Amino acid sequence: MGYYMRYIVKDNRNLDLQLIEDSLRQSDSAYAISSRQTERIAGDLMHGEEIYAQIEINRPGDGLFEDEIEELLEFAQDGEGKGKEEVINCLKKARAILVVQVLFQDRETEDALGKIDPLWQWLFENRKGLLQVDGEGYYSGATMILKAE
Repeated sequence: MGYYMRYIVKDNRNLDLQLIEDSLRQSDSAYAISSRQTERIAGDLMHGEEIYAQIEINRPGDGLFEDEIEELLEFAQDGEGKGKEEVINCLKKARAILVVQVLFQDRETEDALGKIDPLWQWLFENRKGLLQVDGEGYYSGATMILKAE
């Protein structure tokens, strides 16, 4: 069973793995995203030789996007918090979902999540949206706005 985090993008601007990789490498050249697909919609987020996460970008019409949105809406409707309306609005206006499966392996939780934090920082600074964390809820930046398990 995996630990998933999703960035719900409601921004119209392009988002692809090459852009993400280039942005992460500006802060630390050890970041890379390996992908075996020419369209680069899924790959492994690496720091040095170690894989920290599997990432994938889902978009409307790809077969996964609509199912994800439907499921996330159900959980959001059952959630509690002042940001419920904001979350539902974001989900209904979503243009893409960046799905991240964190790979803890033998690492401490903080170490694994710490290597992924620059991704979330870049997204919040450069793309409108919200972060959904399985078992926790929705975040706008570092602030939880809706608790939803």
